[in-house]
Amino acid sequence: MSKNIIIFIFFSLISINCLANQPFKVVLGLSKPPYVIEENHSGFELELIQQILTMIGKAPEFIFIPYGRSEKMLALPDIDAVMTANKHIFPNIETLSKNYIDYQNVAISLKENAVSLNRIADISHYSIASFQIAHKILGVEFAEAVTDSPIFIQVVDQEKQLELLFLGRVEVVVMDLKIFLYYLNKLKLNERESDIKVHHIFPINSYSMAFKNADDVHAFNQAMKKYKMTADYQKLIEKYNF
Repeated sequence: MSKNIIIFIFFSLISINCLANQPFKVVLGLSKPPYVIEENHSGFELELIQQILTMIGKAPEFIFIPYGRSEKMLALPDIDAVMTANKHIFPNIETLSKNYIDYQNVAISLKENAVSLNRIADISHYSIASFQIAHKILGVEFAEAVTDSPIFIQVVDQEKQLELLFLGRVEVVVMDLKIFLYYLNKLKLNERESDIKVHHIFPINSYSMAFKNADDVHAFNQAMKKYKMTADYQKLIEKYNF
């Protein structure tokens, strides 16, 4: 083997190693426990994605931003992927992985207010606080209904939604049920659980990863399938009571 070939192989290996160690920048929303807990980079969803990306040789670096801005981030040159994505946010389905997680968004009211919600359109009669870009995530019927609502606000910090509800600032909050119960416990408002009414008017929302590189979509799907068959995945489910 000539000296030039040896030198070429040496520098090729260095380049491959450097590339493997480069951070894989992943955009996700701010804290929404138990899915994502920004303070210590934990949570069911974050840890799930971290494990799967590690399996395909990526070194994920998580970038926390308000959820409403995430759809624009994939266009930035140094961003590799966006979490909690779907076709409503990223219409180009070639960028999307298979679904990796489901959210159960619900409408929540206080029983004393006698809110009646039998279908999504009924929400137009009430004041509402939702999570960011709910009008895109929850579909056309919801987007049309909230235009007729007396008050419709979208909240960055979902903990504030509970404050708005219990202080009577809004009649309905729209959010994932697990997130609501997490904050109910955190704020030591468990005794109020009997005061609330949960309205299951929304379908399950399934989410994917959005990738800049189409090759990463296939690799992620394959690794996710394998990971979900492992004991580590079962431990993660038990850790967060999923």
